[in-house]
Amino acid sequence: MTKKEENDIKKTLQKEIKEKVLHDVNKEIQSFIEDNLSQYKNEFKEDINLEIENEVLNVMKREEKRLIRSKNFSLFKKDIVIIGLFVLVCYFGYCLYDVKYFSFMKSDCEKNGTCAEIVENNNQDSVEEEKIIKDKEWYIENLGYLLKNANVYLNADQANAYYLYMDDHKISEIKSSYLLNLAYKHIPEKSIKVNSLNVTVNAEDMRNAYQELFGTLDNYKDANFSYDCLNFVYNQDKDKYIAENNKCATANKEILENITDMYAEGNELYILTTATIYDKNENSFYSFDNLYDPILMNVTNEDFDENAKKLNKYQYVYKKVDESYYLDSITKLK
Repeated sequence: MTKKEENDIKKTLQKEIKEKVLHDVNKEIQSFIEDNLSQYKNEFKEDINLEIENEVLNVMKREEKRLIRSKNFSLFKKDIVIIGLFVLVCYFGYCLYDVKYFSFMKSDCEKNGTCAEIVENNNQDSVEEEKIIKDKEWYIENLGYLLKNANVYLNADQANAYYLYMDDHKISEIKSSYLLNLAYKHIPEKSIKVNSLNVTVNAEDMRNAYQELFGTLDNYKDANFSYDCLNFVYNQDKDKYIAENNKCATANKEILENITDMYAEGNELYILTTATIYDKNENSFYSFDNLYDPILMNVTNEDFDENAKKLNKYQYVYKKVDESYYLDSITKLK
């Protein structure tokens, strides 16, 4: 074999090795990336390093055997350099992928430049949400039911129905019969026994409803009370409230009351209201200061808001205890 032929063989061998190594490694990497693109970010680095390491070791072993036989280590050194450069290219490609350098890996807002707008809008929504919970409307929507809990259910044609509206009251000073009236409407319907003769309620159920409404039994007393046209009498021997089952007639008068403002200060919740007595037969508004002479005539309940300035004003104060509000006082402002 001539020297020229020997050189040609070396060149051919070198070229074949390069092409084979590059072709095999590229084919493995391409297949690996296509099959595992969804998990590329977390798993690519470890897997590609393992694949390259195995391929390099295999190539090195094969080449080492050939080079030992041919005793030509220069070719081996060149191949190692080529493989090392290829590994570096793959590594830097992964780094670029990891920092989302390629446009097809960017999020939509990064592509169109609206990320800043999204963050700004989210911040504005958070600020507006904080404002909403401070508004009167929020309190009315979420805690307005407390006023209904404070309204007694008595026959509006009788003067005793207006007891709470005639003066200022602390809960500890309100008559027991009115407190029991407020508690009665919170008793579960299944606990109220009704037949053709009587309506009966266990005192234990009344006490539970009372505590749920007022948060304590400190001012609870077993006493007779009325609810609409039902007149309950406490039976000490049976520990029950019993009323004759009367059919209640529709009252000619009704109390109209609307919330005008509602806010919280510390652990106290304030409800400000406007109220009047509306006589359906007379089409008149009465003040709680004078139950005999109307303050407005020829009106309907739809005229309430329009004439609110001429009607009575009240302030209800609730104390917050363990995330619940309990009525503390009622004050007549006007």
